Amino acid sequence: MPFPTDIPLSARISLLERLAGSGLLEECSQVVCLPSTQGTRPSQILDPVASGRMTVGGHVFTLQVRLPTAFPRCLPVVRLLEVEPPLDLPHRVGDKELCFTSDANLLDRRNPEAVLHGSLLMVREHLEQMFRVDLTQEYLREAFAYWGALAKGRFLACAVSERQLPQVVQIFSLGTLPCAVTDEVAGLAELLPERSTGGLRQRSAIYLPVDPVSVNPSFRVYELATLEGLRKYAEALPADQKQVLTKCVEALDSAPEHFIVLALKRSEGERTLLGVLLRGIAGGHPLTNPQARAEVLPFTLLRMDRAYLGLRGGAGGDLQKRRVLLAGCGAVGGYIALALARAGVAHLSLVDPDFFSPDNVYRHVCGMGSLGAPKVQGLKVEITRTVPYVSVSGYPEEIGGLLRTKESWVREHDLIISATGHPTADLDLNEWSWSNPEHPPVLFTWLEPLGLGGHALLTHVPRGEGPAPGCMECLHARPYEGGPLENRAAFAMPGVTYTRDTLGCGSRYMPFADLDAQRTAELASRLALRALRHERPTATLVAWRGDPRAFEAAGYSVTPRFERDADAADFRREDCPCCGAA
Repeated sequence: MPFPTDIPLSARISLLERLAGSGLLEECSQVVCLPSTQGTRPSQILDPVASGRMTVGGHVFTLQVRLPTAFPRCLPVVRLLEVEPPLDLPHRVGDKELCFTSDANLLDRRNPEAVLHGSLLMVREHLEQMFRVDLTQEYLREAFAYWGALAKGRFLACAVSERQLPQVVQIFSLGTLPCAVTDEVAGLAELLPERSTGGLRQRSAIYLPVDPVSVNPSFRVYELATLEGLRKYAEALPADQKQVLTKCVEALDSAPEHFIVLALKRSEGERTLLGVLLRGIAGGHPLTNPQARAEVLPFTLLRMDRAYLGLRGGAGGDLQKRRVLLAGCGAVGGYIALALARAGVAHLSLVDPDFFSPDNVYRHVCGMGSLGAPKVQGLKVEITRTVPYVSVSGYPEEIGGLLRTKESWVREHDLIISATGHPTADLDLNEWSWSNPEHPPVLFTWLEPLGLGGHALLTHVPRGEGPAPGCMECLHARPYEGGPLENRAAFAMPGVTYTRDTLGCGSRYMPFADLDAQRTAELASRLALRALRHERPTATLVAWRGDPRAFEAAGYSVTPRFERDADAADFRREDCPCCGAA
């Protein structure tokens, strides 16, 4: 089947011409071709445009329909030209274009006429919906979008948390241009591209919470772009808040311009933050002196406060006080550390004595960026470079030494994760954890060779009468008296050397791919988050199974467990020397 090309202009013109007989629009105009509105520069590309009327709720809406070049890979653009009798409507982009859908699935490129008709039916449904909702609340929900049009490209980063009372915050400027506003100066640097506030000028600003609808049932956000509107809502504050606002204004300097962060309360309870720069202030401060004068310049605030970013990005606020110690910052550990930081864990302690080498480039989150550096340092830099509001400490040591020299510090963590891939070190950590019921839970994770699978084991999980039984020692047994310890959870047959050697002594490595490390890290990270949220009250062993063809093609054999269900519901041993008595 040939790949479809874009619909030519003549075909799009025909589509609009047939609208007159569809009944979707009345009194359709003749189709005209206008320069495309896509992009920011004048275009030589023409789009067909037609207008018509749609009667909804006793009002006649004159609509303009445009079919862009990308139609039907995109929806038509519908603009509201006129309403009779006049009606104030929200959900418009640039005051004209109707925002009638944000997630419609009408993009059947093989049936463009159906896409056009379906879109107009959605426009009708959207207009009908506007007669059933509280328009003021709809305008309040859309305040940020409308404010953006007023701001005309003026914006700055905002790391101000939502609060109930007015307060003094800090604004930073580069030259004469404000670039960031915050209520936590110490944490601002990590939100800036240069990770530094050096060269920026700092001044005081005001955070002003307002409840617009309680003051004006017909509130429109445009009011706040005027001195009269700002004064009206400041004057309507409760008495205690007005007193706080007066003190905040008195704390400002006498400069001719001041910045205000407006926090508009929405019906859902959260607030929309908008920025205002008062420039050329004269005759007092406009918020407290009705005679004062100033020019009002709206600013779009790019929210970067912890609560907003966490909610928007899926990070849990319940994890902000959790502390995790991660031993092993290699391929799997690197992905785990980044995943936990992005999930909202605010304190990470990284433990690993190794350095980055070129061998690590293709299967580590740090790639080429940290060659020659300690793994804990390179990973710390990568995490703090990409994720805000996370504290990372690096310890270039092996975990066994820390258990013996800094035991009290290790116990301060809510969870210990071992991604070292070394069974001896894991069994040592496991024995330490079970030596004291007050020790934190421990999660072990490891990879199988050649994409065969990966595992995660959560143990020493607290419960009312002591930690739940089931541990790393339970998985290890000797097939015969005096024989080697073998992992009963393994997918690869024991007694075989799976590591490879390409450069001689000291260069052996386990063959696995970056995707195998990512998949194992995801498995372990999800289990870690459940443990941190206390959603796993018992010891848990989980695994993923990969495609065994590469493994078997290398002449290796899988264990019976690989052929069965990968997860083990009850893997504990009653005679386990660590947890058997639990």
